[in-house]
Amino acid sequence: MKTITNMSGTFSSLTIAFFIITFSGSVAAQTLPSATELLAYATAKSFPRSVDVATLKSAIDWEDRWTVVQNRVDPQYVEILPKEPLIGTAWSKVNQLAFTEIDKTLLPAALWLRTGNPAAASEAKRRALNLASWSPTGITGYLNNDLAAARIARSLALAYDWLHGQWTPTEQATLLSAIHPRLQDILGSSGGSGGFGLDNGLRMATWPYDSHRSVTTANTAVICTVLAGIDPLYDQCIINIVPGYLAWPIPWGWADGGFAGGTNYALWDVGYLHFEEWGMLKQTIGVDLWQTPWAQNYHKFMAYFLPPGALSGVFGDGAEQRWTGPWSTQAKTAAGYLPSPLTNWYARNLSKEQKYKIALLFAPQQNMNLISTALPTGTPHGIHIPSIGWVAMHSDLEDLSRTSVYFKSSSYGSYVHSHADQNSFVIHAGGQVLAVDSGYYDYWGSPHYKGWYKATRAHNAITFDGGLGQMQETITAKGKITQFENTPDYDLVTGDAVAAYGGALTKAVRSMVYLRPNTLVIFDSLTSGTPRTWEWNIHSQSPMIIRNSRIIEIDQG
Repeated sequence: MKTITNMSGTFSSLTIAFFIITFSGSVAAQTLPSATELLAYATAKSFPRSVDVATLKSAIDWEDRWTVVQNRVDPQYVEILPKEPLIGTAWSKVNQLAFTEIDKTLLPAALWLRTGNPAAASEAKRRALNLASWSPTGITGYLNNDLAAARIARSLALAYDWLHGQWTPTEQATLLSAIHPRLQDILGSSGGSGGFGLDNGLRMATWPYDSHRSVTTANTAVICTVLAGIDPLYDQCIINIVPGYLAWPIPWGWADGGFAGGTNYALWDVGYLHFEEWGMLKQTIGVDLWQTPWAQNYHKFMAYFLPPGALSGVFGDGAEQRWTGPWSTQAKTAAGYLPSPLTNWYARNLSKEQKYKIALLFAPQQNMNLISTALPTGTPHGIHIPSIGWVAMHSDLEDLSRTSVYFKSSSYGSYVHSHADQNSFVIHAGGQVLAVDSGYYDYWGSPHYKGWYKATRAHNAITFDGGLGQMQETITAKGKITQFENTPDYDLVTGDAVAAYGGALTKAVRSMVYLRPNTLVIFDSLTSGTPRTWEWNIHSQSPMIIRNSRIIEIDQG
């Protein structure tokens, strides 16, 4: 990566007027039941509680998803079961092993629900009992790996539910004795990796933006509603945890469907977790989170910030990754639950979905061959999502060689998976990533992460005095969009990021006008009570060509 600053000297204020970049080349809210009503609903349900088996069995398999599942499950039958990871195993390796084994447990269980194949039921039982033998205080326990612990407890609860008529009383007791201590640790206030326990719901009530605890709350809601009535622990869990989750399942955005943590974590948290949980909670407690305004608008976030043919994600941890298959999986799951002209168009134009993912398998399915590949008439090519302060401006949303300009000035600051990048932008054009967020996501909190990846100087944003920029790891490092205008010929956006600089600046305003199809005009206005050396940062994947002191060229492909 190469950073170019186009001005030098020391000034108390700086205005960069008409910095021009030219591109060449082709181009519904519900009334929630009370906690006691939720508990009564769950305990009255017969097993399996979390799946409508009759619907699952009768659903038309338009895309041969269950054939894919069968082909994945068949080789498992002869595999030797993995042993519990040893204390000292790297956190990421523990997660990889645990999540792989969870998939290998739930897939045959789902296949059993669909087909009634006894071999699939036996395989699911074999895997679940093996997971149950892993110590809740060992390396997969909550104190050592909060994510693995919650997912294991949830998978065992679902195995108990989906295979309910297949367990002996002794086997049922084995599963419950493995789930109970894990759930106790999750619900407690003791320290866990990356933070604290849920403290019976108080943790999320006081600080809802805790990333790990947010997804753990979703896992816990399923565990407790599936097992309601079996033990007072599960009943109390419904009282303390489930209403809070239902009231605000996605803390990173509001009714407009945004996800402030970035497109990468939107995928992992929403597409791979919440989408699964919502289908199951609809069955266990009768609350349909797909009908919330946030869920009904999330497809706009996906379609505009991960459009068909997207070269990478945008903004936040892991945004540099390209997840073609997972993006398609997420899109087609959403289209199943909430079909609309834009949702259907988006899902129809993505491919290579992971057909074996539970959220997609359990979602209502459409025959995608009957859906047009054309963008719905009248769809604008630019969007502003106010709750998260993101703007996308495309030359043509339908064109895979489109020019795309992404801009961010967010009230969620630089906390957790968000970066210190208010008033920054990213540019994709002609099938290439041109102006990039530099660096790579090795792991959260690494030296590279803290020293470069999350810092303002790693982004296409303003720094001063040798790379000083916005505050890191705080929600107070806020930006805000003060103006957005979308027209057929141009889009205009203005962001104010002065708060993100923590008092170092008295003005930090950036306006951008995107003139379709290939010109972007950027106007920065900056003021400080102290003289500064200002830096205008831009990053590319290849070395830049310096034409002269005022012109640089990024030639990418």
